[in-house]
Amino acid sequence: MNRINRLLAMSLILAVALPAEPALATDSAVSVRGDRELQAALDGLVAAGAPGAMLLDRHGRHTLRLSSGLADQVEGRPMRVTDRFRAGSQMKSFTAAIVLQLVQERRLGLDDAVDDLLPGVIPHGYGAGVTVRHLLQHNSGLFNFGDDPRVFEPAMSGDLGYAWTPQQLLDIAFEHEPLFPPGTRFYYSDTSYVLAAYIVEAVTGHSFDHELRARIIRPLGLRDTSLPTTATIAGRHAHGYVLFGDPPVDFDITYLYPFSWAGGGLTSTVDDSATFFQALLDGRLLSPALMRAMKTTIEVTDSDLPSRSGLGVYSWTTPCGTAWGKSGNAPGYLVYTWISPDTRHETVLMINDDPRSMGGPGMAVYNDMLARSFCRR
Repeated sequence: MNRINRLLAMSLILAVALPAEPALATDSAVSVRGDRELQAALDGLVAAGAPGAMLLDRHGRHTLRLSSGLADQVEGRPMRVTDRFRAGSQMKSFTAAIVLQLVQERRLGLDDAVDDLLPGVIPHGYGAGVTVRHLLQHNSGLFNFGDDPRVFEPAMSGDLGYAWTPQQLLDIAFEHEPLFPPGTRFYYSDTSYVLAAYIVEAVTGHSFDHELRARIIRPLGLRDTSLPTTATIAGRHAHGYVLFGDPPVDFDITYLYPFSWAGGGLTSTVDDSATFFQALLDGRLLSPALMRAMKTTIEVTDSDLPSRSGLGVYSWTTPCGTAWGKSGNAPGYLVYTWISPDTRHETVLMINDDPRSMGGPGMAVYNDMLARSFCRR
């Protein structure tokens, strides 16, 4: 998330938010009352600055889907709960699940050296001691390419569709010295997840996209989830916005090329996100031993919410106990998926705005909405 919050200086689009959509109807008087309260809270999130918002709220067999505000400010198109959006770093959970499946199949080990699995990819001596586990845990020490301002220069000059290749981004990262010895502290790095995808390709002999579709997207029926390799988003989708300028106005950044690839290029929906994390956390994708490895955590040091990093997933301390899942922040979009340890309770909350654009007060409303949905029992 850090690299995405260093946003871009570009031409601007002035837009005006329209009223939110009404609440959805539900089964009982009790649930209707609670659902109306959630709709009012979601409308409050739009009033706090988000162009639009959508919520999936699941408790046992009851699943509620709500939306508010706009998916497209220029056309005045309302947000719908079926709209696709850029899910950013939720992609890391998909990537980690594929790597862990390969560990489960004994095709590699979590403590295998990356240098041995990818001979010649990392400059000689640069990544000494880095293992697969370090890549997935965000403690490899390898420099995050998104922290180099050159990566954003094409977009800053107005070329949103500039297509960095994964190898070009790795080359930029490797120009910087490692930040610390592997395994010694937390540092969020898309570089690590590009290397993880390279490992998938080296071990399987297939493209990463092939393995993603074969192992996760098709088996789970995620029809609205993909890893695009163009700047477009297929199907009906929410536009993403960032605030820029003086006075600040919304700029449409929807069609920024998704260069983070296996580290953050995911496009999805709230339903597909919920389906994936329920399948992952209830053990349908991994063995108990690999689940234990995935849920072995270290402290996250760059988050406003108390959290810890496992292998491709996070755990958060909430007012009602632990939540597992992952956040995703692509430019113009923010999504969190929280799921309880028993997987009975799940919240997916998405806005088509960036945390820096929302500001501290707006993000406080977002975080309150997240906890309010997740913790109602």
